[in-house]
Amino acid sequence: MVVDTSRMTCLAFYRRYWAAFGGLIFVVLAFVLGVTVESIPSLQRIMILLFMALLFHQFEEYIYPGGFAIANNVGLFKNRQDPARYPLNERSAVVVNVVLAYPLYVTGIFCYRCLWLDIFIAYFTMMQIIVHCFKINGTLRVWYSPGCFSAVFVMLPLGVYAIVYIATHYSVPSGYWWWPIVAFPFVAFCMVLLPIILFRSRVSPFSFPDEQAKNFTVRHGIALPWHNRGNR
Repeated sequence: MVVDTSRMTCLAFYRRYWAAFGGLIFVVLAFVLGVTVESIPSLQRIMILLFMALLFHQFEEYIYPGGFAIANNVGLFKNRQDPARYPLNERSAVVVNVVLAYPLYVTGIFCYRCLWLDIFIAYFTMMQIIVHCFKINGTLRVWYSPGCFSAVFVMLPLGVYAIVYIATHYSVPSGYWWWPIVAFPFVAFCMVLLPIILFRSRVSPFSFPDEQAKNFTVRHGIALPWHNRGNR
C-alpha cells in the first residue's frame, strides 16, 4: 500500500509513523549499550533492555508486519463495523504507547535503584502476553496476531530475567513483590483502557489506514491486514 504523505502535517506524520521512530530509538539504544556496556550498572542495563523490548514490540504491532490496531479492535473489542477507528485510533495509540508508556520505562532506566518500580515494569512487560496470546488470539482463534512474537520471545523472557536478577542480587521487601501486582490493574486501566475510552469515536478523523481494515483477514491461523488481496 502506498501512502500519500505530501499533505500530512508533521504531527499527522508522527501520529502515523511514531512506531517507526521508536525503531530508530531502538537502534540508538543498541549502539549505546554496545559501546558503553561495561560502564552501565547491570540493573540499569536490564531496564534499558526492557524499554528496547517495548520499542521492538510496538514496531511489530504497528509497522512490520503491523495491523495490531485492527486485530485489537476486532479481537479484543469485537468491533467489525469500523475497526480502523473504533475504539482504538491513531490518537489514542500515540497517547497509550508514547505519552504514557515511554515515561514509565524511561523513569525505570534513570531510577533503576527504585526496585519496586523495576518490578512493576517487569510485570507490565510480561503481561503483554495475556493481551496478545490469550485475549486477542483466543477471540480470533489464531496462533499469531501482530505483537505476539515479541510478547512471547522478547518481553516475557526479559521480564522473567529482570525478576530473577532482582530476587537473586537484592534484598527485596516482600511488599515490593505484591504491591505492584495489586496496583497493576489500576495502572493498566489508566495507561491503556482509559485513553482508548476517552478518545473513542466512530467518526474520529484519526483512523488507521482504511486498507488495513479492508484487507484484514485470518488465514492459516494468522491475523494480519494482508496487503495483497489475492492472498485472502
